[in-house]
Amino acid sequence: MPVIRPMVSRFIIILIVALIPAFTVMLFNIWYDFIAEKQKIRDEAFLFTEKVVTQQQNKIDYTKQILLNLAQDSALQDPADPRCSIFVSRIQRMNPLFTNIGVPLANGDLLCNALPLSEVVNVADRAYFRNTIENGLYSMSKFQHDRASELASMNFAVPVYDNDNKIIAAAVAVISLQWWNKQLTDSFFPKDGSAFVIDSHGQVIASHYGIGTAKENLAVIVANLDPQAEGVYEVKATDNIPYLVAYKQMIAGSRDTFVIIALPLESAYANAYVKLQQSILTLLFSLTTLSLILFLGLRAKIITPIYQLLEAVSHVIAEHFKYAEAVPNNRVLNNKFKHVQELSVISDHFNLVITEQKKQRQELKRLVYFDQLTQLPNRYALLNSIESRLSQHYAPFALVLIDIDNFGVLNDRFGHDIGDALLAGIANRLAVLCRDYEEVSRWCGDEFVFILPYSQRDLLENRIHCILESIATPIPVGAISHACQARCGVVLSQECQIKDASKLMDFADLAVEKTGDNKTHQINFFKPEMETAGHELFELEAELRHAISRDELCLHYQPIINLTTGTYGLAEALVRWQHPSRGLVQPLQFIELAEKTGLIIDIGRWVVCEALRQLALWNTDDRIDINEIAVNLSPLQLQDNTLLQIISEALIKHDVKAQQLTLEITESVLIDGGDEALAKISQFRAMGIKIALDDFGTGYSSLSYLSRFQLDKIKIDRSFVNEIGNARDDILIETIITMSHNMNLAVIAEGIEVSSQLEFLQQYDCEYGQGYYFSKPLAARAITAFFEKNKQESLC
Repeated sequence: MPVIRPMVSRFIIILIVALIPAFTVMLFNIWYDFIAEKQKIRDEAFLFTEKVVTQQQNKIDYTKQILLNLAQDSALQDPADPRCSIFVSRIQRMNPLFTNIGVPLANGDLLCNALPLSEVVNVADRAYFRNTIENGLYSMSKFQHDRASELASMNFAVPVYDNDNKIIAAAVAVISLQWWNKQLTDSFFPKDGSAFVIDSHGQVIASHYGIGTAKENLAVIVANLDPQAEGVYEVKATDNIPYLVAYKQMIAGSRDTFVIIALPLESAYANAYVKLQQSILTLLFSLTTLSLILFLGLRAKIITPIYQLLEAVSHVIAEHFKYAEAVPNNRVLNNKFKHVQELSVISDHFNLVITEQKKQRQELKRLVYFDQLTQLPNRYALLNSIESRLSQHYAPFALVLIDIDNFGVLNDRFGHDIGDALLAGIANRLAVLCRDYEEVSRWCGDEFVFILPYSQRDLLENRIHCILESIATPIPVGAISHACQARCGVVLSQECQIKDASKLMDFADLAVEKTGDNKTHQINFFKPEMETAGHELFELEAELRHAISRDELCLHYQPIINLTTGTYGLAEALVRWQHPSRGLVQPLQFIELAEKTGLIIDIGRWVVCEALRQLALWNTDDRIDINEIAVNLSPLQLQDNTLLQIISEALIKHDVKAQQLTLEITESVLIDGGDEALAKISQFRAMGIKIALDDFGTGYSSLSYLSRFQLDKIKIDRSFVNEIGNARDDILIETIITMSHNMNLAVIAEGIEVSSQLEFLQQYDCEYGQGYYFSKPLAARAITAFFEKNKQESLC
């Protein structure tokens, strides 16, 4: 591959640079060990001189002790007696250290001597002798020529006392210089080393060479002798051979005698140089081996993969620029590859790809964190922001969930394009309203979230009202202009024990649900009891899903009286939930829940089938006059495509005529269902099923619905019946009845509870009445008793 040599050379340079510090440290350690080895040799040389000195000092001390013991012997009391010479001769033979032992009288005459004397010897002129006689001290001479033995020697003396403690003589021991020479020869181990004992005048007293040639050898080795200084020195001899020389005083405190040890440097440091050479060779071998191993490892694990990477990169870059706009860059890349093939060129162009990828990552981040329709931060970004505020202990804040009312109706009526445009318009307004330290995001669908700083509740409510008022201002969308109403659920961060973003959003959603329907500009703050109610609602939903299969649902029937004939030929079927542990669950508690969860579809199917089954049973019972049943139909049920088939099959199964079934729908069905609801109602009427408009007069009542939809009955809501006696409401009820009759629609009044209400309705020819005045809703088994009681009262 063309880039191998440049890359390998770079790696080799990097490897060398990386190993230089290690090589330097190891080399320093080797040199340090070499210096330490040399110092060790110097120390050993000096230790040897100390050893020689110590040996001689021990001999001197030994000599002193022998002489002191000898001086106390009675044989020395009369040195002139021949027995004295015999005695010291025996002592001398027992101690080879001494070449002679003599006992000169106080006047210096040597009469008692271990060696035979050929002539009279007097030592009165010897300084060491006079010192012993005159001062009574142990004395030693300088190296001298002994007169009795005629050998170069060193003499030692102690005083000899008589019985009157008077010094009468001196006991003298002689140590020959030949013994000193022998001691140096026996003790010193280096063959090419030199050992000398010299006096203060530089005279050689003893040497392993022998006295004859010692001075010449000493002069060659130590040209400039300075016997005053102790220590170890490196000196160069007159023949230019370097020596290691050690000086040491032979007798402590005396500068008269010195021991000199001389070693040729080449010999002295031979082991140190061998170790140095071995260490350097080992270091070079280790570094070479390590470098080879590292290089092979780098080549296998790094260089070869890099070659492969470069090959892959070249293809990637070529593919990138093949589809990129920068075509000239592609040409430059190819030319560079062809002639240079340098890693830096790959890097430069690869950086272009990385830059492009960074842009793509930024775009991906925008796609991940921002809603594409509104360009506001999305659900994921919002949760991250809330978590950040909670974890970093931000100042208290309010989480405001804004739910746009009836957005689904607008979406269905005008299409999703209009709905999307409306959401984008709302998002633009919210983004403009957003201040510093505030955040706005799109949660989902028609829900937006504001994060607002919180200090005082009244200030927060004023801020939320401003936001809702801005939303309520008509927004132009295409050819129309739409004003949105919204509800808000508010959660205060400092009032929540749980610090979890998803949980806070659940709380906000609970607060929105508790605002109620069709209430504009309403703000509801989350309270802890809402969470409890939410849990209960969740449990209730779970139980409601199994209510049908567990046979917990039942129907109660409220008789509807014909106010003209006084008979009960019609009844309304009302669903009830007999919970095994909760008891009878009121419809308000579960019907709305069923609507929200979609369970109302299954419940509605069961209700209409059960009502028809019960009506079929009553048709066979002569005691019961009910021949028509009314069933409530929720807006969601009209979206059930199977409902028509289910009702048809139930009518056939129970042999009930379609005219005996009335489906009651609310005005919200007419509003929310649109053309689809109109088509479904037309299908029911085509079968012969009757349609009644329930709760007429509330919600979105409009006379246009009465003309668009074919109805059979109108039910006046109980809220109007309860107000009978109030002139305005009386006029309204009278108008509804008159209008219905003119349209050939029968009228049923709900919630009749007192006779005055009944009388008013009869006065204006209302056909049917329903309410507690006649009967509350009854279980199926109680209907028989109700009719029997009613017949008995009529007979009376």
